[in-house]
Amino acid sequence: MSSFDFTPSTASDAGFAAEPLQELRLFLHTAVGHGNLPGAVIFLARGDKVVLHEAIGRGDIDDPAPLRSDAIFRLYSMTKPMTAAAMLLLYEEGKWSFDDPLSKYLPEFDGIAELPGSQASREPVLRELFTHSSGHGFGDTMDEILATVARIDIFGAKSLTDLVGRYARLPLRYEPGTRWEYSIAMDLQASIVERITGLRYDRFLEERIFDPLGMADSGFALSHAQNARLVPGYAMDAGTRRLRPGNMLEMQEVIFPLGGSSFRSTIADYARFARMLLNRGTLGDTRILKPESIDLMLTNALPDDFLANSYNTLHYVIGGGNGHGMNGMVCIDPDKASRPVGKGTYEWAGAHGTWFWADPEHDIVFVGMTNRAMPHPEIPPLSTVSQDLVYRALRG
Repeated sequence: MSSFDFTPSTASDAGFAAEPLQELRLFLHTAVGHGNLPGAVIFLARGDKVVLHEAIGRGDIDDPAPLRSDAIFRLYSMTKPMTAAAMLLLYEEGKWSFDDPLSKYLPEFDGIAELPGSQASREPVLRELFTHSSGHGFGDTMDEILATVARIDIFGAKSLTDLVGRYARLPLRYEPGTRWEYSIAMDLQASIVERITGLRYDRFLEERIFDPLGMADSGFALSHAQNARLVPGYAMDAGTRRLRPGNMLEMQEVIFPLGGSSFRSTIADYARFARMLLNRGTLGDTRILKPESIDLMLTNALPDDFLANSYNTLHYVIGGGNGHGMNGMVCIDPDKASRPVGKGTYEWAGAHGTWFWADPEHDIVFVGMTNRAMPHPEIPPLSTVSQDLVYRALRG
């Protein structure tokens, strides 16, 4: 297990002005006070110096106890970067190649381009799974997405293999490699990991990533003591404009681990993973991945003709100055993207209000976690606010 540990620091010692960071605290306190968020935990470090590791508000709106800084949150799509790391571990072992066809590892997808309604002439290759350009998708509107979910009964699946078989019945929505569309490709990656290794996906992550990095509170199945720290999920009621418990579709609870969601973690654990990325594969005396693998993960993989267009998911915009690496967005031109982050910043978020970024130019890791389903129309995007204030603090 890695011997690394973050060191508490003052803002000034880490090169930040204090006032904008106080504005970030105030913004979150106000959002909690107005009933827009149950609570939030934030973590900011530059190098190994921790400037912020604070909990604001409550985890459970029916419990007066304050939110703990070691509360466990559902990561949802912040699972995706860990899935990229899992696949890269097997890539280093020569177990797969970027231009391999998907059906080489998941034979259920053999002939998917010939399904009725398919808009593709071929099946995707593995490199297209990492950039949401594989032809997979659920639809352009919420009605289309919900209809697709209902048609294949995603929540009725009993295992990842069962779920992948259901995905294989969906026709491809476009020619692979010709557009960006948010998809189920990371679940396919997790299934590939299972088939190559013979291990259930969560066990592979535990053995190869979580345990070596000292991420003791991360995983799919939690202990009884850890479940006591797992915060409930909430959504905003459209009628009352008050927080309510999330429903089944909003919570997306499944009985088996997925590659695109389903894992749980603390903010400190996830910061260790992000720090490993910025260290190009190491944390303390523990190496997880080779530097070359991290470079693959954190480098834009979309061609220029993609970037001439704009693709949206929630508040993220792919295109222009933002590209896509392996399972996450990469800022390739901050000026063109009109963003304050450094060049090469890698980031993603989760459906219930988790977000993070890792900035190699400025050696910054930021992680934020809340437990309210997105979107949050009452407040600006949390990642946008936190980035604006953190970089204002950095630039004094």
